Amino acid sequence: MTNELKRYYSDLRDQNRKLLEQRTAECDRLSPRFRSLQNERGLVMRQYAAKKMTKQAAQSRIAAISAERKTTLISLGLPANYLDPIYTCPKCQDTGEVGDDVKKLCACALRKLQEDERAGSRINDSETFAAFDEALYTNDEQKKQALNMRRFAERYVAALPAPEKPNLLILGQSGLGKSYFGNAIASAAIDRGIRTLKAAAYQCIQSVLDGIDRREEGVEPFLKTTLLVLDDLGTEPMVPNVTVETFFRILNERGAGRLPTVLISNLDREGLFERYGERVASRMIDGALTAIVLLKGDNLRTRVR
Repeated sequence: MTNELKRYYSDLRDQNRKLLEQRTAECDRLSPRFRSLQNERGLVMRQYAAKKMTKQAAQSRIAAISAERKTTLISLGLPANYLDPIYTCPKCQDTGEVGDDVKKLCACALRKLQEDERAGSRINDSETFAAFDEALYTNDEQKKQALNMRRFAERYVAALPAPEKPNLLILGQSGLGKSYFGNAIASAAIDRGIRTLKAAAYQCIQSVLDGIDRREEGVEPFLKTTLLVLDDLGTEPMVPNVTVETFFRILNERGAGRLPTVLISNLDREGLFERYGERVASRMIDGALTAIVLLKGDNLRTRVR
């Protein structure tokens, strides 16, 4: 469980505890008997702990106190469980984890991770496989190419987190749908519960620069996420001792761990070598790790439908 998720559940428990305290105070005002019942319950527990009361007697008295509390609540027009512990998720009791011997993330925690990743990755909810519109393509060959790309991308997502070739490099000129497919892959991966980060290359470099200013590892999220979708390679600033080194580290470490990575660029192979050099570009096109797709055709952004 991430530190962010732990803080989320800690805050959630605090909120629900405060809500219960407000309800308890409300009931105390409506019926002073509630306070005396709570005090009596505490006394019973102390007497049992001090062995001044048998277990059977303590259980019997606490049951009687609980029954009276519920009867009083109903007489006040409130639900009988109004003062029960409050949980946003009763299944995990707002811990984010379920299981006795082996803990695993609760369904609510997985949903929270998906929501955070979708928001943090700036994913466009309109650019999905389901929203793909083949009618946009008037050229039959380009339409066939796009449909093949869609099928390939869907298979890639289905094979996550361990596709046969973990990396996917999508190349082509502007306006051919490269970013759309990258977004669709990220969206579908998150829907499958795959931890995903989608960002433009310039955002990656900016994160690293910000980390340098704060003396932190700004590249860390790009190394650790299960799926990385890095768009617009070739548009980022070429900062000496930062840009090339950052991409080398990302590709090298993710490649060593076979973590799936989608790279998208308007550059061709020669352009990648010219911009990033042999050390980085050779990793981008490594045939053992990378499936390469080259999209061709008309710019869809300039087409009037």
